[in-house]
Amino acid sequence: MIAGDRVELAVLTVCGFVLGVVTVFYLNVLVGTAPLPVSALAAAVGNVVLLQLAAQITGSPWRYAPLIAWVLVALVALLPGVNGNGALIYDWRALLLLFCGVGVPALAQSMNRLNHL
Repeated sequence: MIAGDRVELAVLTVCGFVLGVVTVFYLNVLVGTAPLPVSALAAAVGNVVLLQLAAQITGSPWRYAPLIAWVLVALVALLPGVNGNGALIYDWRALLLLFCGVGVPALAQSMNRLNHL
């Protein structure tokens, strides 16, 4: 991996971090009184795209760096703060965000590996 590839992978990792921040903070969007967790869909699509771009750069385990950055942001958001409340509400939306943000990219990577057998 050359220096340009490392810089590109670092940029993708920062993009994964920013995607994590955006999806966590927009998870609690309400339309009227009904929750509309569109950021879970954005997390799924964004993480799949980031992993595909990182896999084009390297075949090493470093290709998972954007997903790891996203997971770290999501896990920190789940931690309780000073007053006992965190950035995420502990309900079905947080579980949906974690499933879409980690499960869908993992499924896409496994399907990609099956196609290359």
